[in-house]
Amino acid sequence: MMAALDGFLASYGNLVNLCLLNTLLAYGVWLALAANMFTLGTGGFMAVGAYCSVYLTMQLGAPFAVAVVAGGLLAAAVALVIGAPVLRLRGDYFMLATFAFTEVVRVIALNWDAVTGGAIGIYGIPRYTETWQLVLLVLIALYFVFALRRSYFGRSIAAIRQDDVMSEAMGVNVFGQRLSLFVASGFVSGGVGGLAAHLNFFVGPSDFGLLRSVDALAYPILGGVNALLGPLVGAIFTTLLPELLRFSSQWREILMGLLILAVVLFLPGGAMSLLRWRPRKAAARRPSTQGAE
Repeated sequence: MMAALDGFLASYGNLVNLCLLNTLLAYGVWLALAANMFTLGTGGFMAVGAYCSVYLTMQLGAPFAVAVVAGGLLAAAVALVIGAPVLRLRGDYFMLATFAFTEVVRVIALNWDAVTGGAIGIYGIPRYTETWQLVLLVLIALYFVFALRRSYFGRSIAAIRQDDVMSEAMGVNVFGQRLSLFVASGFVSGGVGGLAAHLNFFVGPSDFGLLRSVDALAYPILGGVNALLGPLVGAIFTTLLPELLRFSSQWREILMGLLILAVVLFLPGGAMSLLRWRPRKAAARRPSTQGAE
C-alpha cells in the first residue's frame, strides 16, 4: 500500500500539491465571498506573503513555519489597512479597488530588485513545503469553515449575504464582520503564497497578477459557495481540467472555457448543487408515482 502511494506521489506529486495549495486558496477566497466580497486582491496578498516568507528564510534564516505565519500576518495587516477604505465601496467599485491593489503590489515587486529580484524573480528557494503539511492544513481549513458556518458569527454572515441593509438594521455590525473576513482572507492568501514559494523553488511578479486572482475567485464559485466542500471541489476541478485536456493543445483553452461556462450557466449554485438537484427531482416524481398506485 505504501509502495503504491509512494509511486503515485512520485508521478503525480506536483499535481497533488497544486490541488492542495489551490484548495487552501479557495477557502481563503471563500471567507470573502461569504459576505458578498468579490475580491481580486488575492494575487497581491499572495505576493506579500511569498516575498516576506522567502526573505525571512533566505536572508534571516528564520524557521519555515515562522516565516509562513509571518507572511500571512503581514498580508493580514495589509488587508486591514486597505480594507478600512475599500470595504466602503460596493459591487464593481470594490472589485476594481482590489484589482488595483494587486497591480500595485505586482509593480512594486517588479521594481524592488533588492528584495524581490525584480522581473527576474528569486531562484533557489529551499523546498520546505511538503505534501503532508498541505493535507493537514486543508483538514484544518475544512474544520474551521465547518465550525464557522455553525457559529453565531457564521449565521450573521449568512444574513449579511442575503441582505446587508436588513442585517444592519437588526444590529449586526456589517462593516466590522466584513473587515474581519477580509483580513482573514488576506492572512490565508499570504500564507498560501509562502507555501507556494517554498514548493516551487522560484517566485516572480508574474506569479501574482490578475490571472491568479481570477483563478482563485473561480474556485469556490464553480464548486459552490454555499457548500462546505464547494471550494475544494472547485479547486480540484479547475486544477485538473487543463491536465485532462492535454490531448488537444490547440483546443485545450477553448474546451476549458466552454466547460466552465457550462457550469456557470446550468449550475449557478456550483458543481455541488448536483447533489441537491437529484434528490429534489426524485422527490418531485414520488407523489405522482404514489397517486398512480
